[in-house]
Amino acid sequence: MIDWSAIGKGFMESMKAVWKGELVLRLRADKLFIHILYLFLVIGLSIYVSLMVDKTLTQVEKNKKTIERLEVEHAQKTGELVKLKSISTTLKGLKDLDSQVGMPEKPAYTIKK
Repeated sequence: MIDWSAIGKGFMESMKAVWKGELVLRLRADKLFIHILYLFLVIGLSIYVSLMVDKTLTQVEKNKKTIERLEVEHAQKTGELVKLKSISTTLKGLKDLDSQVGMPEKPAYTIKK
């Protein structure tokens, strides 16, 4: 039969040792203190590097969305520029402004030196 009171008492003693900071001494692991400290340092460094990688990946995704948006804007601006370069659009704009400027009727003169 299992003695539950002894298990409970052992558990409570272990919890008291953890609370007081005596667990390492009770387990006779004081000789391994440097290794335990190194382990916690490596774990902390691993967590830090993982967080930095997550931050970098988040920034990369944000930049990809920005690049996609800017590519769309570039395509729209390029389309508008091509449309503005056409002669018919230029002539229509001049006509809307009631300008006297239009397509030349005669070819340009060449000035010789």
